[in-house]
Amino acid sequence: MILNKGIKTIILVANKNELSFTTDDSSIALYEIGVGKVNATVSLAILHQEISALGITPILLNVGTVGSTRFPIEHVLYPENFAQGDAYTDGFFLENTTFLSGKGTLKSVDISDFDYSQAILTSDRFINVNTAFYKDIEHLNPEAFDMEAYALAYFCYLHKLPFYAIKIVSDNCDGTVKDWESILSRISGKLGNILTEFLSNLEQ
Repeated sequence: MILNKGIKTIILVANKNELSFTTDDSSIALYEIGVGKVNATVSLAILHQEISALGITPILLNVGTVGSTRFPIEHVLYPENFAQGDAYTDGFFLENTTFLSGKGTLKSVDISDFDYSQAILTSDRFINVNTAFYKDIEHLNPEAFDMEAYALAYFCYLHKLPFYAIKIVSDNCDGTVKDWESILSRISGKLGNILTEFLSNLEQ
């Protein structure tokens, strides 16, 4: 990806196979960040250096797949609440976790005001309902689980960057990574069409 001062929107996708999307609009760029919170944070830090050097503040739009126990495969979500998905222990961990809310402009929300059932939780694993980890967090009943959104949202919150997310359900948290891989070809085109429509509305 080659950036320039005319870039207005950067699409952040973990794996290019998640999204079938092309555009002739030179103000839109596609940036592959890698899978997982660490890759996402490192990639966004590098990107931030580049856009800072250019003196631009483009909209950052995370597009990709999620697992959900509540919504069917191919259901589309536009998350506005983001939380760390690996720390649920009472006390120190939650007291030192930032809960984020917003569309475009993100704000920090006190844990007492944060509704997990309206949130996407970001973890360093594919969630499987048959594991002990899931049993510990089942009561939170979030909209979906992913592996990058919270890390991206938190970085954008810290650096005052506009952030949006579009997610499509690719699994119901009852299988393996192979299930995710097999369904990508079916949903990547749909996600691309939804992204095109979203970008059109964003410009209006």
